[in-house]
Amino acid sequence: MVDKEVLQRKLQKLQEYLNEIESYQTLTWEDYQNSKQVRRAVERLIQLIVDVAVDINTHFLVDSGKPPPDNAYNSFIKAAENGFIPMKLAEEIAPSTGERNIIVHDYEIIDDAIVFESIPEVIAMYNRYLQHFKQYL
Repeated sequence: MVDKEVLQRKLQKLQEYLNEIESYQTLTWEDYQNSKQVRRAVERLIQLIVDVAVDINTHFLVDSGKPPPDNAYNSFIKAAENGFIPMKLAEEIAPSTGERNIIVHDYEIIDDAIVFESIPEVIAMYNRYLQHFKQYL
């Protein structure tokens, strides 16, 4: 049985992070590129968004009696296989775990253009993701 209080807290955090990153989607490339503080804020928000979604996936799987996923990418695929989100969404969103891993583990090779261009995609995908899990509350 899914603990709705835990889910509600995690969904609230996801919503907060999405609200924060939305404020950056109107920036121009020049503004983004010229501000290290803005770049780091966006990178961190993407990391937090992906991390809380992976936590939600894992929470749902484990509380449903399934084994935990073996990695972040598979958490989305397993969530879809178990009917928590549509497979199409899982296949679209799972690759964002790779961007998160680069941000966290390979900081020196972050491509600022890729991160900047991903802002609207992250917002759109994770808002759709959020709506699917809100159904359980």
